Order: sequence, then C-alpha cells, then structure tokens
Amino acid sequence: MKILRVDIANGRITFENLREEWKPIGGSALIAKIMNKEVHPGADPLGPENLFIIAVGPLAGTGAPQLGRISVGAKSPLTLGIKEANSGGPAGQILDRLGIRAVIVQGSPRNHRLYCLHISKDKAVLIPADQYRGMKNYELADRLRKQYGEKISVICTGIAGERQYKGASVSFTDIFGDPSRNAARG
Repeated sequence: MKILRVDIANGRITFENLREEWKPIGGSALIAKIMNKEVHPGADPLGPENLFIIAVGPLAGTGAPQLGRISVGAKSPLTLGIKEANSGGPAGQILDRLGIRAVIVQGSPRNHRLYCLHISKDKAVLIPADQYRGMKNYELADRLRKQYGEKISVICTGIAGERQYKGASVSFTDIFGDPSRNAARG
C-alpha cells in the first residue's frame, strides 16, 4: 500500500510506502496519525502548513458492505482541531484498488491556481484546472466525465472550497456519477 503525496506549491507528486505500523489502520485513524506527526498545532487551518488528507480503510477495495467508505481530514478552520468526515461512493474502493491508502495534499498553489489531480493505474499528475473556476459540482463532474470517461470518480470541493469558506464540504460522485455524497461537518 502507498501514500500519494502531492506538494501542490511545487507541482511535485511522490508515492511513499505506507509505514508498517499504519498498515492495519485507515480512514480517521490514519488521518489522525499523519496529522499528529506532520502538522504543528499552531498551523493556520487555511494556510500552506496544514495538510488535506483523503484516506481509505484497509478493506475499502474488497466490496464488503460498509467498508468502502472514504475519509477526509485536516486541521479544521471551524474547531482548530483535527477533524475528519467521511462519505460513501466508489472513490474509496477505487483508491484501494489502485494501492493507495491515503492522498496527502500539502502546500498552497502559487497565484491561487486551481488543479485537478488525475490518478490512474499507471500514474498521478496535476493538471491546471483554472477553466473550472466558479463551476458548481454537478457541472464539474459532468465535464470531467466527458473528458476522462464515465467510469471515473470525482472528488471536489466546489465553489465554497475554492473560496476557502470555513464550512465547505468535500463532494464525491456516487455510482451514477453525481457528486451527491458529501463529507462535511467540521
């Protein structure tokens, strides 16, 4: 299993082996371990020293009922503590089948640019996405499906995340391709 680390400030993407002691955990527990290890308690929740983490459980890709959930975590701009929220949808199963237990996004993009992280079986790449600025989640998911195919899963924050609203949520597409599954509250 791997951790996909995205340094969005420098456009660098690396894969790391999942630490041996973290192999039996996932989701909120893995997010807490990473946050406690890598984020200073005084970090600005909306600043470049915070991390944005997406994590799945060790059995997410098995198809077993209720185990394909996906967690999102960071230092919360609302509570200033570590916060995790989770959701359903196929994204967790897809990440696990790609051998990815967590995606860690660090840093801030230069000049407030927007990026799309495209993850496939063979690679992960950051693609400039300023053309999607101001787009609502349903329109964005439709556009991305037209560009990359119907069998993709989209994880997005929409306009609220783009504008760094403290109450923004993370949306995940469902089995029909609609971004109707949300990780929020925190």
